[in-house]
Amino acid sequence: MPSRRSRRDRRPQNCGPAHTKPRTRNPASSPLILPEIAPHPGDPFMALRKAARWSARELALLRAHYPTDGSGVATRLPGRSCHAIQVKAHKLGLATTHRSPAPAARLQGAALEDAIRLREVDKLSFAVIGKHFGICEASACNAVTIALCVRRGYRPAERDARGRLTPAGIERLRYALKKGLKGIDIQLRLGVSAACVSEQRRRYNRELLARGKAPLPPPGGGDAYSGVKLTLAQRKAVEALFMEGFGTTKVSQRSAVSKTSCIRIRERLVRRLRRKGQSLPGCDAAGVRHIHAESARFVTDEQRQLLRAMLLDSIPVRRAAHDLAIGGSTAYRIRDELAAEVSHAGQALPKPNLPGLVRSHATPDPFWPPANPKEMFAFRRLLQTMGFTEAKDHWRETRREARRAERAENAHRSFSFDEQLAHVAAGDVGITSAFVRHHLQPLITP
Repeated sequence: MPSRRSRRDRRPQNCGPAHTKPRTRNPASSPLILPEIAPHPGDPFMALRKAARWSARELALLRAHYPTDGSGVATRLPGRSCHAIQVKAHKLGLATTHRSPAPAARLQGAALEDAIRLREVDKLSFAVIGKHFGICEASACNAVTIALCVRRGYRPAERDARGRLTPAGIERLRYALKKGLKGIDIQLRLGVSAACVSEQRRRYNRELLARGKAPLPPPGGGDAYSGVKLTLAQRKAVEALFMEGFGTTKVSQRSAVSKTSCIRIRERLVRRLRRKGQSLPGCDAAGVRHIHAESARFVTDEQRQLLRAMLLDSIPVRRAAHDLAIGGSTAYRIRDELAAEVSHAGQALPKPNLPGLVRSHATPDPFWPPANPKEMFAFRRLLQTMGFTEAKDHWRETRREARRAERAENAHRSFSFDEQLAHVAAGDVGITSAFVRHHLQPLITP
């Protein structure tokens, strides 16, 4: 029986060290980083170092000093951050009696005054203010609202010497939560941060549920506003509407989400699509819209049908468009589409009946049609909720009432010279020679 050879002896003879291929390591599947692809220390995408395990000495120091020092034990644990210490203490079930002072606002002095001016005078958002000072939006909001609490005459929540809320201050905050006030309103009325409002809401809700009570009402009474927290389903619904080609206003109306929240969701969606080489329907890569899927300025389907019926009734295009509050270019485009459909069926549009001699007593309607594009778009907004005949009657009656109110207001008022010239230019009044009539005098004869 042949003897068993070793693994080294069974390899081919031509696989010596000179012919053996060097083994390579896949950097994607191995934690080893090759020198030629090692990231630069300043690279923001460099992998973060994983924290080392807690040693027995560190755990002993944490158990011994955390109950009295709280986060101050970080001076005894130089390799651990305050957040890591708090997380580990929570896992170990450690509690502390130490109360650190309340954090100070990120903006102080002249910077705070400048931020208040940007908010109150320039009407800038907290996101823009935070970007201007190099802080986050929440920090800018907290600093400005806490400073405005006293300036607007509100009484801030009671605090102790360390700046923490006292039981009386917490009761006032909980009363505001029970009333369903918005978070920003509570911040402004009590001078507290947004994180404080959220934390007290969570604690109060837990206490109510533990006692079998009804939970707190939603912020703002359930109304959609920019500061309300949205669920994942709501965000997905908003993104789906954007992907259908609707604008921010239409998406806000259809999803019952505030316009500010829709704007922020759209910005994130545009960035995410740009990274994929895609864009929103009707928009370019920067998110600028060029094609609208739906707008209140569009000619409605009812107007189109009425125009087509009038064209088939031999009414001229311009007269029909004038009576239906449709622009001339749109009316002629609809006429061309109708002519193409009729010619495809082997027929032709009837010849329009052009007007002959106009009757001398024919006067235009002063309340119809809308006089300019602004009024035309306002009338089309009425068509979103009314039929054409109803909207036309409503439009004329509204303008008639406005004319009556204007005349009643100006009945006992003398017009200035400029107003008289304006009426003359508008054709409401004319200029004629004044006839001065003297009182009759008795005929005196010598």
